[in-house]
Amino acid sequence: MSFKKILVALDDSPSAPKVFRHALDTAEHERADLLIFHCTTMQRVSEAVPLMGTGIGIDMSSSKMMFELQQQHLRKETERVEEMMKGYRQQAEKRGVKVKTESKFGDPGSWICDVARSWDADLIVLGRRGHRGFKEVFLGSVSNYVLHQASCSVMVIQGHLPEEAEEKEN
Repeated sequence: MSFKKILVALDDSPSAPKVFRHALDTAEHERADLLIFHCTTMQRVSEAVPLMGTGIGIDMSSSKMMFELQQQHLRKETERVEEMMKGYRQQAEKRGVKVKTESKFGDPGSWICDVARSWDADLIVLGRRGHRGFKEVFLGSVSNYVLHQASCSVMVIQGHLPEEAEEKEN
């Protein structure tokens, strides 16, 4: 099978560089275009303003301050993501791969599928963190969602399993 348009979905996990290398190697081998995609989640944004929406001691003036803090965090997060994407884009360009980047805000699984569909990708490359059981139920599984909803082929790159990391620490 020959791929012409490959979307690589990257997050902030330690396995993101490994996922990118697989996508870049495949794009170079297939002479395919590469779309580097990142999605910022609401969880990531809410980390900056932990009391947002809790009702704990919030009046109108503090509500305005919380909103401004959230906007400031969004700007910083956008700059951080743009810098990360720039580094990946430069790596692809050095290897002669035609590349573009895109980022969104929201649910990663649905955005990955939507962007792949609208760009007419024929392969999605993404990582898997290895959550199992309750962690997968509560944290969700982007890779599982994409596997079942994507309109094209999907390559899932296994990251290190959390259980393996715990065993190495002991």
